[in-house]
Amino acid sequence: MDFFKKLSLIPRGLRYKLLIAFCLMSIIPLLVSLYMVRDYIFPPKGDILSLSWVLFFCVVITFLGLVLAKQMVEPVIEMAIETRRIADGDVSHKLEIRTEDEIGDLGRSINEITLNIRGKIEELKLYGEETKLMNTEIRKKVLVLSSLLQIGEHISSFAELADIMDLITDKISHIINAGYAVLFLQKPNDPTTLEVNASASISNDNLRHLEIKVGKDLLGSALISGMPVYSDSKIKPSKEVQDFREENNIKNFAALPIISRKKAVGLILIGNDAEGFEFKEDDADVLKIFAKQAAIAYESSILTKRAKELEIKDDLTDLYNEKYIAERLEEEIRRAVICQRPCSYIVFSIDDFDKFRTENGELATEKALKKLASAFNRHATEIGRAARLSGDSFALLLPEKNKREAYKIAEDVRRDVENMELESEKIRRLTISGGVSENPIDGMSAAELMRKAATGVSVARTQGKNRII
Repeated sequence: MDFFKKLSLIPRGLRYKLLIAFCLMSIIPLLVSLYMVRDYIFPPKGDILSLSWVLFFCVVITFLGLVLAKQMVEPVIEMAIETRRIADGDVSHKLEIRTEDEIGDLGRSINEITLNIRGKIEELKLYGEETKLMNTEIRKKVLVLSSLLQIGEHISSFAELADIMDLITDKISHIINAGYAVLFLQKPNDPTTLEVNASASISNDNLRHLEIKVGKDLLGSALISGMPVYSDSKIKPSKEVQDFREENNIKNFAALPIISRKKAVGLILIGNDAEGFEFKEDDADVLKIFAKQAAIAYESSILTKRAKELEIKDDLTDLYNEKYIAERLEEEIRRAVICQRPCSYIVFSIDDFDKFRTENGELATEKALKKLASAFNRHATEIGRAARLSGDSFALLLPEKNKREAYKIAEDVRRDVENMELESEKIRRLTISGGVSENPIDGMSAAELMRKAATGVSVARTQGKNRII
């Protein structure tokens, strides 16, 4: 009874086929068998030939039932195999539709499902590629941002211009795939010519030794116009661009002028030899930012240089620096010549300063230098000046003092330093050696007096240190 209930739920076409197959294989053979048992096994005498024909037809009917059942079962088996393939991720097959019944409809549905899954898989692959590209772009932008921050930190910390330009070229070469970067700046004594100042990942000797004349050829013209030049697989090169590529044996490149105060002071050349490479709009924007940072670094270097030229005091000791004391000494010599008055100059050098620094450390060394500076400053006259010339070298400018008077002041300074107790763990005392010079006895210029006093220091050291010559 349950079997027939289940059978009644089968779609109409398939239900009739199952009923026919069931009849052919079961009911009709059963009826025939009963007939044969009644009439021939317990029969009156019968005809053997008739019996043979009946058995033959029974076999044929049964065979037809099996064929019909096979025609229904095979598509079901194929669909089961196909669904298993789909479950395993294989959607490359397609069911062959042989009938127009419910099995055929089911086969077409499976084919549609397979086609939809195949389409979704293609969409996922495409989305995966897009996601991969997006991740690549994100990583590139993060690299650009971190590079710009690092360069900005170097600029704000007043690092050397050469170090900043090396960093810029290195970062650009990593952003442009398998690329190189060359940065050109004006020659110190020839602003009309640019030479290589920094480079990264470059193996082309032509570019390594390239010089750019302002207003001449492709790159020189770019300096005048201030406009970048691009050449890649999508841009049809002009004759000038093609000549530059052939002359320097390069393929894809971008040249961006470095503009400072509306004037080109340098140029960044970036490129690679990749097939089918294109400079995207984002690449162009990034390169412009790096060019601006190079311009900022250049301007910062110029301003820092000018600021140093304007400085007159040493940061650590607050004494005057060498540039100021030399200029002031020159002025005092001119005044002394006009007024027929003496002018003396003393140079001091700390004995064994490097040993003191090594054994006591930087902090103790800075404290010691500040304490010594106070001693030098105390002995400068009202119109005199105390200066720090270098790490361990100091000076006193003494207008209106002759060599004898200057020597006495130098000895007073030497004794003060010798008796000075320093805040350090190992070496707690220092000594100094000095040299005295006077105008006009030892020279008529600042350079001559400074050289004479420095010679006195050298002699004092050879004679055992801690003395004034």
